[in-house]
Amino acid sequence: MKAKETPFFALFNQNVQYLVPRWQRRYVWGETQIDRLIEDMLAIAEAENQARPHYGGTLITVQESISPVMMVYRVVDGQQRLTTVSILLACIADTLAANGADGDLNPEGIRDDLLTNPEEPEDRRRKLRLQDGDEDEFRRIIEGDSPESGDGHVADAWRIVRKRVNSDNVQFLIKGLHRLRVITIVLDDRDDAQQIFQSLNATGKPLTEGEKVKNWLLMGLSEDVQTDLHREHWLATESVLGARHDAERIDVFLRDVMRWRTGRLVAGSGTYDEFRRWAIRREHDNPERRPELCAEVASLACLYGQLTGTAAPPPSKGVKRELDHLRAMGIDAHRPFTLRLLSDAQRAGESGRDPKWLVHTLGSVSSWITRLWLAGHSFTGLGKAFVELAAATVPADEVDPARFWKRRIAEVPDRIAVPTDSAVTDGIRLTSKYGGKDTRATRAVLCAINDPRGWSKVSCDELTVEHIMPQKLTDEWRADLGGDRAEEIHGRHLHRLGNLTLCGLEIGAALGAHSFEKKKELYKKTEVLMTERVADFPRWDEDAIRRRAEQLAREALKLWPWTGGQ
Repeated sequence: MKAKETPFFALFNQNVQYLVPRWQRRYVWGETQIDRLIEDMLAIAEAENQARPHYGGTLITVQESISPVMMVYRVVDGQQRLTTVSILLACIADTLAANGADGDLNPEGIRDDLLTNPEEPEDRRRKLRLQDGDEDEFRRIIEGDSPESGDGHVADAWRIVRKRVNSDNVQFLIKGLHRLRVITIVLDDRDDAQQIFQSLNATGKPLTEGEKVKNWLLMGLSEDVQTDLHREHWLATESVLGARHDAERIDVFLRDVMRWRTGRLVAGSGTYDEFRRWAIRREHDNPERRPELCAEVASLACLYGQLTGTAAPPPSKGVKRELDHLRAMGIDAHRPFTLRLLSDAQRAGESGRDPKWLVHTLGSVSSWITRLWLAGHSFTGLGKAFVELAAATVPADEVDPARFWKRRIAEVPDRIAVPTDSAVTDGIRLTSKYGGKDTRATRAVLCAINDPRGWSKVSCDELTVEHIMPQKLTDEWRADLGGDRAEEIHGRHLHRLGNLTLCGLEIGAALGAHSFEKKKELYKKTEVLMTERVADFPRWDEDAIRRRAEQLAREALKLWPWTGGQ
């Protein structure tokens, strides 16, 4: 094998032809892969250092023949990228021609120098020839005969690329392509091309997004540097995220970092690509700066571990209290934003103290999320709102960051705005708070109301949600609820907060469907103050449930206040 670095344009800028063998799979790239390639080219073009190349994968070929006039290669691996770049070049040529634009590339030069061998016969004219089934659509694209009626993947790719290329970005795409490099590997007669292809495309478990990022961070570095970075930073990242045996935790962490850094709702499957582009724009794709990037990732992982509870808690008691409650709620849309807040505090040298602005801002986040849940409002759009907050810039002359962030939260769209006191009270009185993810949030809210100062000897982790009026009615309960209306009252109030309390696992198992009188005896023995107070009710009926809901609402509004953007 012979491997070397080759500018992508140099692959075509000669009398050459690449043939896709019939045993290869057909062209299969879709919108996701094509968009990724185009976004890569635009990111490369926007990078400050235009002298450094960008590597776009490997091209493996078998040298078919060589003559004084033409070299012919069969493509073992890389046909998807070769085909897509050729289609991109054809669309660039069309755009340049339509707009009368010119530069270091012009329409004629692209078609005559990069896409075709003009002086060769038909079977050697195109520099890339696909296999049967794809070739006709591809030929029409290269020859400028748009395959509007084509129904194959090649025609689909042309339609996608044509929509993406326009007069505003065409020069940036050209600039990106100029910087694109590939590693070319030419096989000789001693190499089994088909076996290599099968190995490259063997079915197996795909790499996770985090594994791709790790490989990208370490590749191209010396063995000693790789070893040091892996030991000092990557293993530390796995440790603080509890990800030694759960790779998904690194994927989620990196996704949230990218959501913060880009201000967009990056999908989990797009994390690696976004990370790479972000690093390119910051000039961190330079091997000399890779240790700095690895250290930054590890530092952010320590902060993210404070959000997830897998790392040592923050030294600030106020910060810890707010993060503990947010984690207990099980609603994680806030994490890109709260990670940014913790990072801001760390960079300002405030991580070891109890910065009031950070505690107050986290308190605003806690009130926002908890009040949305208590009011029974939808969380649709909340993730986008937090991502946009994470990317916001605090004015340099802002003396009170907490006030700034509260103003920004107050400006979110009405559909996810912080609910009013009356909306929270109505939600507590009227909406179900048990079942699925609601049960976790219910326990978090009741634990906070039960022990607002964190002085209880009983850990919330040791408590479970208890239905005071049981999930299955007995004759005695039917009588207590009013006989004929018992089923109606039971169906309406069973899962509402007024009928829910906390108890230890050992007491909870003994409660069952006991009458209220028997439950009161057990409630009086519990160390859970909230549940002990339930025993003060003389009876448990619809009126009692409503009165307790009002009590809980008053406590909730004290714990999670909101006074707008003041």
